[in-house]
Amino acid sequence: MSARAWSVGVSLALAIAPTTRSLVALIERTTHPEPDPAAVIWAERSPFLDRALVTAYLTAALAVMLTALVGRVRSLRSERNFHIALALGAVGALADLYR
Repeated sequence: MSARAWSVGVSLALAIAPTTRSLVALIERTTHPEPDPAAVIWAERSPFLDRALVTAYLTAALAVMLTALVGRVRSLRSERNFHIALALGAVGALADLYR
């Protein structure tokens, strides 16, 4: 089975989105270990919204990159890659649950 390059690229990026969110949170926690509670309460912008926007941006960039890669390499268009993407997404979702 051969799928279109954009469908494979977008599917892989969306499946890896939980992993991307976990990596964004991990980087945020390592660079800013303990936030000041007063700064969190009185902040003008929500850190949750910032993290979600960064994750959405990285997922969109990953979708463009993977679409270009799949367009160049025909062997990546197989159905096996959908299973790999789902496995990576499940690992990312589990990592996000246990952080």
